Amino acid sequence: AMTVDTELLSAVECPVPLMIISSAVPGQNEEYCSAQADDIIEEVGPGDDASIGSDLSTLVVPFPELAPVVFFCLKQTTCPRNWCIRMVSSPYPFSHHWNAISIMVILLNCVTLGMYQPCENIDCTSDRCQILQAFDAFIYIFFALEMVIKMVALGIFGRRCYLGDTWNRLDFFIVMAGMVEYSLDLQNINLSAIRTVRVLRPLKAINRVPSMRILVNLLLDTLPMLGNVLLLCFFVFFIFGIIGVQLWAGLLRNRCYTEENFTIPSGMTLPAPYYRPEEDDERPFICSLASDNGIMSCSDVPARREGGRVCCLDKEDALHRQSLGLSPEMVANGSGAGEALGLCINWNQYYTRCHTGNSNPHKGAINFDNIVYAWIVIFQVITLEGWVEIMYYVMDAHSFYNFIYFILLIIIGSFFMINLCLVVIATQFSETKQREHQLMQEQRAQCLSSSTLASMTEPGDCYEELFQLVCHVLRKAKRRSAALYYTLRGKPPPPTGGRGNRRGGGNVNREQHHYRHPKYLCWSESCTRLLCVYGSYQRCDQVTALQVTSKSQVFPVKYRVVSKSKTTKSKSSPKSMMWKSKSSPTNGEESEEDAVKETDKEKDRLEKDSGQRKKRRTCFGRCRDLWKGMRRKLWGIVESKYFSRGIMIAILINTISMGIEHHNQPEELTNVLEICNIVFTSMFTLEMILKLTAFGFFEYLRNPYNIFDGIIVIISVCEIIGQADGGLSVLRTFRLLRVIKLVRFMPALRRQLVVLMKTMDNVATFCMLLMLFIFIFSILGMHIFGCKFSLKTEAGDTVPDRKNFDSLLWAIVTVFQILTQEDWNMVLYNGMASTSPFAALYFVALMTFGNYVLFNLLVAILVEGFQAEGDANRSYSDDDRSSCNFDENDKQKDPLHLSGIKALQDFCCRIKTATFQRRTLNTSEYQIYHFTTKDSILHKSLNQPDRAIYKMRLIRRSSCERLCQDGRFVICYDVYLLQSLCFRIQKMLEVYRPDWCETREDWSIFLFSPRNKFRQMCQSIIAHKLFDYIVLVFIFSNCITVALERPKILQGSLERVFLTISNYIFTAIFVGEMTLKVVSMGFYMGEKAYLRSSWNVLDGFLVFVSLIDIVVSMAGGAKILGVLRVLRLLRTLRPLRVISRAPGLKLVVETLITSLKPIGNIVLICCAFFIIFGILGVQLFKGKFFYCLGPDVKNITNKSDCLQVNYKWVHHKYNFDNLGQALMSLFVLASKDGWVNIMYHGLDAVGVDQQPITNNNPWMLLYFISFLLIVSFFVLNMFVGVVVENFHKCRQHQEVEEAKRREEKRQRRMEKKRRKAQKLPYYSSYGNMRLMIHTLCTNHYLDLIITFIICINVITMSLEHYNQPRSLDLALKYCNYFFTSMFVLEAVLKLIAFGFRRFFKDRWNQLDLAIVLLSVMGITLEEIEISAALPINPTIIRIMRVLRIARVLKLLKMATGMRALLDTVVQALPQVGNLGLLFMLLFFIYAALGVELFGELVCNEDYPCEGMSRHATFENFGMAFLTLFQVSTGDNWNGIMKDTLRECPPDHNTDVDYACNPSLQFISPMYFVSFVLTAQFVLINVVVAVLMKHLDDSNKEAQEEAEMDAEIELELAQGTLCCMGAPGCGGGGVDKGLITVGTAPGGVARRKERGGPRGEMGEEVRRLQHVVTTAHRGPYNPCDSNRSSYSPAQVSICLCVCVSILE
Repeated sequence: AMTVDTELLSAVECPVPLMIISSAVPGQNEEYCSAQADDIIEEVGPGDDASIGSDLSTLVVPFPELAPVVFFCLKQTTCPRNWCIRMVSSPYPFSHHWNAISIMVILLNCVTLGMYQPCENIDCTSDRCQILQAFDAFIYIFFALEMVIKMVALGIFGRRCYLGDTWNRLDFFIVMAGMVEYSLDLQNINLSAIRTVRVLRPLKAINRVPSMRILVNLLLDTLPMLGNVLLLCFFVFFIFGIIGVQLWAGLLRNRCYTEENFTIPSGMTLPAPYYRPEEDDERPFICSLASDNGIMSCSDVPARREGGRVCCLDKEDALHRQSLGLSPEMVANGSGAGEALGLCINWNQYYTRCHTGNSNPHKGAINFDNIVYAWIVIFQVITLEGWVEIMYYVMDAHSFYNFIYFILLIIIGSFFMINLCLVVIATQFSETKQREHQLMQEQRAQCLSSSTLASMTEPGDCYEELFQLVCHVLRKAKRRSAALYYTLRGKPPPPTGGRGNRRGGGNVNREQHHYRHPKYLCWSESCTRLLCVYGSYQRCDQVTALQVTSKSQVFPVKYRVVSKSKTTKSKSSPKSMMWKSKSSPTNGEESEEDAVKETDKEKDRLEKDSGQRKKRRTCFGRCRDLWKGMRRKLWGIVESKYFSRGIMIAILINTISMGIEHHNQPEELTNVLEICNIVFTSMFTLEMILKLTAFGFFEYLRNPYNIFDGIIVIISVCEIIGQADGGLSVLRTFRLLRVIKLVRFMPALRRQLVVLMKTMDNVATFCMLLMLFIFIFSILGMHIFGCKFSLKTEAGDTVPDRKNFDSLLWAIVTVFQILTQEDWNMVLYNGMASTSPFAALYFVALMTFGNYVLFNLLVAILVEGFQAEGDANRSYSDDDRSSCNFDENDKQKDPLHLSGIKALQDFCCRIKTATFQRRTLNTSEYQIYHFTTKDSILHKSLNQPDRAIYKMRLIRRSSCERLCQDGRFVICYDVYLLQSLCFRIQKMLEVYRPDWCETREDWSIFLFSPRNKFRQMCQSIIAHKLFDYIVLVFIFSNCITVALERPKILQGSLERVFLTISNYIFTAIFVGEMTLKVVSMGFYMGEKAYLRSSWNVLDGFLVFVSLIDIVVSMAGGAKILGVLRVLRLLRTLRPLRVISRAPGLKLVVETLITSLKPIGNIVLICCAFFIIFGILGVQLFKGKFFYCLGPDVKNITNKSDCLQVNYKWVHHKYNFDNLGQALMSLFVLASKDGWVNIMYHGLDAVGVDQQPITNNNPWMLLYFISFLLIVSFFVLNMFVGVVVENFHKCRQHQEVEEAKRREEKRQRRMEKKRRKAQKLPYYSSYGNMRLMIHTLCTNHYLDLIITFIICINVITMSLEHYNQPRSLDLALKYCNYFFTSMFVLEAVLKLIAFGFRRFFKDRWNQLDLAIVLLSVMGITLEEIEISAALPINPTIIRIMRVLRIARVLKLLKMATGMRALLDTVVQALPQVGNLGLLFMLLFFIYAALGVELFGELVCNEDYPCEGMSRHATFENFGMAFLTLFQVSTGDNWNGIMKDTLRECPPDHNTDVDYACNPSLQFISPMYFVSFVLTAQFVLINVVVAVLMKHLDDSNKEAQEEAEMDAEIELELAQGTLCCMGAPGCGGGGVDKGLITVGTAPGGVARRKERGGPRGEMGEEVRRLQHVVTTAHRGPYNPCDSNRSSYSPAQVSICLCVCVSILE
């Protein structure tokens, strides 16, 4: 009994119920929720005097986890504090209301923030602004009040107080910033920076939404690892930034000026002081100074053009004309004869002097003048947007070879670092997810006793739960109404009523029903037990296997009742129940099915009973029987494969009919399509009616697909009815959803969709987070850049830029655009020009958090979904193997049923054993197992043969899942179907086979017997180890000749002759190689025949093509140029031969081939979305993407106006006029390059043949942004998931070997460390002085000092900038001397301390020495140059200065976390090297193809280009390679494709050979789309997969290393103790602070030498040590009375005794 001293409660204090706060603050850990009140309230006995001398804290505290007293006076029971506690703590009803109110206020705040209009309310005079301000004040007061209440309730400082929680700190900061803002407003000081803090208020929402909080916490979890990635980024930024500043400071200011002594005659003016290609100088002409060797010089300035003609006068001509009294230029009024003749002055010829000017490109945003600007440039290059332009500027100004810098930066920055970000987040996400999952499982296990309807089912499958509930309620109602019916009739209910013996299963079945009641739904283990108990014919583990399947939805296939006989007995037998279970995420489905059937059966039984009583067949009875018979037949029809195939074909035809709609289609087609629509709608309506009739209402509704179908049918019918009235055109779009119905018929696709649906909950939370993030940055952008972006039009008006922050809608669109990385650099340039260069911080923050953190989180969610699903798959296939042996003694009552199931079992077992045997074979040939005619029992016994075969296929697929074996990849095709077809053809042909064929079966091409001398010689040549290398050399030489090909080589020239002859030679060599192989191996017959290997087939095909090529060109190529062209294109595939001869490359390619199937599935899902959006796009925009092209189109509204004034009416290259064009445009959208322009065209579209108007229809944003979100961000990121999952699958076979290797490596390292620990250290013989130096060198503090010095040095190096003052030059020079001397000193000390040999053993020391030598060399060269003793090229000095950067690398020695990341990258390099080879191969083939296809495209003033330029062309192989690199990074590839899609112009006499090829219209999209798909979507993702794998590995290694160190330390401790205690042991001499372990006969070291680790004794000792170590490291529990505790010393002595006993 507890008593409380009542004297303590004064009159002021309120009585408090003794309740517990489950979480004092939302967001704090709920550690205390399980505690009970009784445990916490202290007992105060009757004898205790609690009031005297006792501390306040020992009093009864109603809320033990809160501070007893806050503000020095408020106890927990004091009234104001008590009220506050009740407001914020969860058990009280008011706290929930408070939370709700809080969320409402946050939402209101979002609305008021969004209503801010930057262009209007600058001084806030309007009513609207005043109202908003009032709201703002109210919201601020609310937040402040909330903060005060929480502070009073929780206290301010301390672990569980208000400021102890991160989210509360955020709230506190926001309130304080608001206070500062209001106090400054009173002083009339307007600080906009403080106003922007308001923007953070929506972040308060995160804390109020638990799922969002989990995601954000997860991101915070990744911060330590991301911190390392960030450090690595800093590293890269510093190194590349300093290099950039050293090489190119001030170079981008170079312009072409006139000569210094240039004079202009009076009356004439220069157009500009220097040459400008355009008026606004956005993209300037940058020239190369005389000292540099850049690409462009001032002699390359093109002639001036006026009105489309080149000007041909110079200033002397103009003077002459002036003297004649004519005007110097005849184009003053912009028209007249002068324009036609080009009578204008070509001023451009006078810009001949290259000189450094004042302005940098892009409004001064792009330059390398100092480190900060260099960082902005580097960041832009890493984001891969607009990097090419920067590279071209630098190449123009400095040197062509600068591309190496940029390509290196992209490979290191974009491909590695950014993907490291993704890898870190993904690894962390899966770990956190597992942790959360375990917690959930534990909670579930606790709550098992009080389980509710949905407590034990996995969350997420909402539809099943609802359906179950409805069924349950209806069934209850049915039973009650039946009981009511009988009571009203006054008759007793029948004996078998309720839950009786209806199924012939007796008591057992009743109990079973009790379990299947939804209320008692159980988790998998109990279900397994249940099924095992109730006589199911399989073993338990097999049932588990089935459940694993059902949970992970590996094969989402319905298993219906196998036997269709009418007897209820076979339908309800427990065994058939197994097949009845539909695959689903929960086992509850069976009970649902029962629920539905039960209702039906109850009805049947009631009717049957009454029928038996009447003993006569009424008309109604006969009708009922007929109806039942009809339903049964309908069921058969609806369930048959022919019906579903028919529906599938109908959907396909319907999709095609919707897809052939296009712009300018004939009237007849429109009518036909309308009729088609009515026909298909009626077909689908009929399907729905048939299914409803066959299944009944419940059974129909129970499949979500049916509901989907039903909704589409209803909408289609409404649309047809509505069309008659002329409205409802919106509903047309819903027809498109029929395409999704196809998914029902493709199980593999359904699996991918299931993964998608499973990740849906996380993705939804992610979308909320993303929206919040976009919203905050949009508001911030409105405050910073609102109304500041403007453009000058050609007419001289100022209009706002399309990418602006002037309203909430456009701010959101701009932020979204920046997140997609498209054209974000333009917004950056505008922002920096219109505000200040610091605006770059906003964009960098937005890109970093949005792109590299948030979007990578989305990818992590998807990757985790696929991996979890893949793991479930694998565990299923493992269980699969063990479940082959069925219970034989279980006899079945239904013989037909038995034979079917037994046959199926038999079949499964044989397939599985076959697969298993095949897996264990070590030969490279795999036996194919034929199944005998015994299997035909299956077809006889099962009434649904197609279903049985389907099941067999499933089983086959599960065994086919095992892809990797023996380091080789077995690619599973549908072998069985393929084989049966081949087998039939072989059987047919065998009849006509001559006898000598059989006798010569093992002869090669029926000519060379196995003992033939020539054949044996061929075999010996092929077996020679040099053979492959020689062939490789020839392949590489051939690659070089292929690369030399280009279309512009003249026919009779030496180069063309050389290439032709070399082509003949190589063809002859490869024909020879093929002949050798065919003779030695045989052509087709036999196991090892030439054509049996797919790589040989490829070789053979290429040889065949080359031969045809030669024949055709000899026969006269001029007549059949087209054929010749195709053959020449196929010649570019020759480098593919390299693959089969490079093992690493072969592995990568085979990995990619194995992942083709799952990638194919994703491509199919993509296609479905593309087709839906494509058809929708055609319906929305067909014919609307035309516009008028002319000088002044302000007053033009439609096509006729345009043609009247002789302008051109043209369409955009990417349009939606038909489905093909729409898909093309959508692909550009999906690649996120150039999507903004397509979106603008869509927004501006008015109607068919109407001139577009800016932002005519903003609602179209929905179409484009939803497409980007669904396809670009969601579906395309599944590529990463699939590739990673597949890579893991294919690495599994190597895992075992790797584990073995790792273990061996670990043992070796342990041995090494042990030996090292027991040897005398090398420095034991040193003298005093040297020992002191050694101690200094090995001291940790020296490293710290050196690190500090390097950091300072890096800072001084980054201080250099363009035009720096002389004093800074001197200061930096002396700094450099100081730092160099420090490094020299360090190197000398280390050389003395470690000795020469030991010094060079360490890699870090080698690096140090190299740095020292380089620094000293640099300084001497500079001094020589200053004193002008020797002539030295300044470039060398510049390079020496750049090489100083190597000092930064010394920092790596200290940053261990970063080193781990770098190790990951280094370990991944061999595999990434193979990938690089593959990339090179891909680029090589496409570059050679590109030169053939687009080598003659011209870009000039007459034919302007959008993507191609003088730098990006396909003129020769090198340029094509660089251009393809640009395409692979996705920078303006759509512009390049646009240029290749050029239409052939009407042939007006131009001197330029335009060389236009009409076939490019079709070839070009295929070329670019295939290249972008492989390069951007597949190969880059393999890099991610490789990095993920290695990050995992390096984490494991680090863990092992730590364990090893701990083990050795323990061993050392034991060893020294042992030696001190053991007799005959040389005591451990402690000399000069160095412990040396004696090695006497009894010592541990002696045992090492004698027995070594390989002896059993060594093994024994190690095991013992391991036990001790684990015992030592295990958590010590003081409450554990059974476990006695030993001190480490006792453990060591015990170990020593054991060792001596063993010896």
